[in-house]
Amino acid sequence: MITGSKIKSLDFYRKIPRDLTEATLSGAGLSIVAALSMIFLFGMELNNYLTVSTTTNVVVDRSQDGDHLRIDFNISFLALSCEFASVDVSDVLGMNRLNITKTVRKFPISPDMKLAGPEFHPGPIPGLSNHGEQENESDDELGEGAVNMNAKNFDKYAHEF
Repeated sequence: MITGSKIKSLDFYRKIPRDLTEATLSGAGLSIVAALSMIFLFGMELNNYLTVSTTTNVVVDRSQDGDHLRIDFNISFLALSCEFASVDVSDVLGMNRLNITKTVRKFPISPDMKLAGPEFHPGPIPGLSNHGEQENESDDELGEGAVNMNAKNFDKYAHEF
């Protein structure tokens, strides 16, 4: 069984020199409480260090529509005409913007990667042709770079592309 003298020998706070110190029961109790507290704190810190925690924060983007990240890129497609090239943008929140051509500059290139002409601009879009059905005099849009084909200009465009 544990006796008082054995407990007294655990006293950390003896006064130096050792042969002149006297172990007390209150000093031993304080030493045991301090050692148990240190072991408990060490265990809690070790547990906190080894525990994996994941935190997710969702922040609402309150930027204006014009406050977007500017991205410069230079991509060359030899077999793609400028009129068919477009850019679609999407982000992780699901916002999709399709056919962004307002700020994209397009230049035609030759097979040896040299400029083959001036910067491509879609220009005015001609009226819709309904191929023999009832003629509509409205200015409906065909789409960017679309050309109204007829017998007079077919050969010209066929050789161009």
